[in-house]
Amino acid sequence: MARNYVKPGDVTDYTNNTAAIISSSDPVAIGNQQMGIALVDIAIGATGSVAKEGIFLLAKNTGDAVTQGQKLWWDATAKEVINAPALNAYFIGYADKAERAATATVHVDLEEFSEEGPRVLTLAATGTESLGVGDLASGDLIVFVPNTAGKTVNIASVAAIPPGTKLFVKKTSTDAFAVTLDPAGSETIAGGATLATQDAANDLAQFVSTGTAWALMHSTIA
Repeated sequence: MARNYVKPGDVTDYTNNTAAIISSSDPVAIGNQQMGIALVDIAIGATGSVAKEGIFLLAKNTGDAVTQGQKLWWDATAKEVINAPALNAYFIGYADKAERAATATVHVDLEEFSEEGPRVLTLAATGTESLGVGDLASGDLIVFVPNTAGKTVNIASVAAIPPGTKLFVKKTSTDAFAVTLDPAGSETIAGGATLATQDAANDLAQFVSTGTAWALMHSTIA
């Protein structure tokens, strides 16, 4: 065996830097890598074992049918697995078994965030919405905005997502109201504190995270 071998990679030591106790069996986000499953209770500030591989039985939304091998997402607010990407949900893995919609649990085969591939989200027509870390965790997010009024879209901090993450935003409505993209804190987007140039149908812009800011790569503005 190699002299620099440390341990198997299916379990990691996870420090609970959240403001809540983590219970055994809870899904947790392991940095930019993936969702894992706590194998023990982990007090605030404490360190405990979290599984990165394996098949786990988790709560499932009872409106969602699941086919074997289907991609699945974790809704941390509702604390359940869902069968389609949703705002602020985390990709968690694949269904190991098919389940009917009414079934309250599902077997989940854990996978890394990068396995999700590009995520596509359509936002609401009105109201401020926020793109969370989970939305950007795969490294590639496409957002359609059918806004019928001025709309602000807050963006998770680049410090919390992988450098090189791509963000594509397209306005899909014909209403002449701007989409304002607002990065976290003092971070910038296309060199400014906000960007509000998308105010006509099919206006689009593509950005990439440099690790400190959102750089504009391409745009088509009417």
